[in-house]
Amino acid sequence: MTDGQREAVAAWLKTDSEERDADDNHRLSEGLTAEASAEMLESLWAVNREAVSDTELGKLPPTMAELAKEAKDGRVRIHASVLTLGEHKMPFAVIRRESQPVEPGDRPLFICTHGGGAKPDVESAHAWNVNSREWQTQVQFAIRLYPSDGVYFIPRMADDRLGRWWHRHNHDAFERVIEHAIAHWGVDPNRVYKLGISEGGFGTDILVPFMPDRFAGANAMAAGVDQSNPPENLRNVAFRTDVGEKDTMFDRVGLAKKFHERLDALHEADPAGYTNSINVQANRGHGIDYRPGVEWMVKHKRNAWPDKLVWLGKPLHDRRRTRHYWMELDGDLGTDAIRIEAKADLETNTITMTAKRLTIEGDGGNPTHAKVGTVTASKPLTGVKLRVLLNEALLDLDRPVRVSVNGKTLHDGHVPRNAATQLRSLAGYGDPAMAASAELVFELGE
Repeated sequence: MTDGQREAVAAWLKTDSEERDADDNHRLSEGLTAEASAEMLESLWAVNREAVSDTELGKLPPTMAELAKEAKDGRVRIHASVLTLGEHKMPFAVIRRESQPVEPGDRPLFICTHGGGAKPDVESAHAWNVNSREWQTQVQFAIRLYPSDGVYFIPRMADDRLGRWWHRHNHDAFERVIEHAIAHWGVDPNRVYKLGISEGGFGTDILVPFMPDRFAGANAMAAGVDQSNPPENLRNVAFRTDVGEKDTMFDRVGLAKKFHERLDALHEADPAGYTNSINVQANRGHGIDYRPGVEWMVKHKRNAWPDKLVWLGKPLHDRRRTRHYWMELDGDLGTDAIRIEAKADLETNTITMTAKRLTIEGDGGNPTHAKVGTVTASKPLTGVKLRVLLNEALLDLDRPVRVSVNGKTLHDGHVPRNAATQLRSLAGYGDPAMAASAELVFELGE
C-alpha cells in the first residue's frame, strides 16, 4: 500500500461503521495473486490494529506471577475496569496466567460469565450483592481453579435489574473484547472460548449458538436450556456441558441431556461436525466440579473456514447476526428465521447451498425457557443480498468457482482476489483469520 492508501484506509476504519461507504475500494489492488493477497492482508491488518484500539479495554495486564512479585504485602490486587455499553456500564477484570513465555498471537482467551441473574427491585445497576459475589468467585476461579493458562475476561453483569447474559449489550461487549484481544492482547483468534456457571452457563448455552463463529469451544456449567437455541449452529464448535445429576431446578439437567442428545444425533448424521460432551456429575446438585469442562474445551481450536455450514438464524433480543463464518446476509428479514446449509468442495471447487426463509410459531420470548417452535412455512430465501466470502483455506481461487443456491447455478467462473474485500471483512470482524480474499455477491430475487 502507498502512504496515501494507508491514510485513507485508517480514516475509513475510524469512521462509525454505519457511516462508512461500503463500496469504497480506496483504490486498492484487484486481481491479486495468492502471495500478493497474503502480503496485502498483513498490511491491512497492521492498519486495522492501530485504528481500532479500545481505550477502555487497554493493554494486556501483567501476569499473575508478575503481580505477585510486585505485591509488597504479599497480597495480589486485581484491578477492575469498566466497559461503556451505551447506557450501561459493565465492570470487568482481566486475569493473565502464563506459567511459561507465550509468543504474541498464541494466547487463548476465555470469556467467563458468572452466576446470579436479575433483581428488578434493587436501587441501582450494581447493587445486588449476589451478582457481585458471583463475579468475585469467577475471578478467583480464573486465578486458582481453571486448569489452563490464558487470558481470562471476567465481566460483571451490567445491570442487576435486567440480569441475563443474552441481552444485546452483552453481544456488543463480547464482540469488542474479542476484537481487541486479537489485536492488542496477543490472543489467537482460533482459540477463543466461552464458559459460564449457572446464569453464566445459560448465557453460554444461548450466546454460542447465536455467534458460533467467534468460538473454538464452549463450556456451560450448572445449566441447561431448550433447543430453541439451535444446536444446529454448533456444527463447528466443540460444546461441553457439566451439570449435577440432582440439578433439577428449572430442569437444568433434563434440558442439558436433551440438548446433547440432539447434538449426538446431528454428529451421527454428520461425523465431521458437532463435537460435544456432557458430564452429568454423580450425586451433585447445583454445585459441581468446574474444572473438567475447561480442560476438555481448551483442547479444541476453531476452523475459521469450515467446509460445511449450518445456520439457523433468528433474532436474539431484537438483534440479528448478519455473518456466519463465510456467509453474509444484508436485507430486511423481519421476524422470520432463515436456514442456510452450505457445503464447499475443494476437489470440484464448488459451493452448494440451500437458503430458506422460515416462519416459526411458538418460538421466542425468554430464550432460557423458550420451547422449540413449529415451522409453519418454508420458502426459498428472497429479498436479501447474499455474500459468499472466499479464501484459499476454502477453495482454490486460481481455478473457476461454481456456486449454486437452491438448485440454481449463480456463478461459474473465476473470482478475483481483491484488497477491498479483505479490508471490508476485516473491518466487520477484526479477525485476520476470517478475512476473505474475494467474494461473490448475489441478489436473491423471487
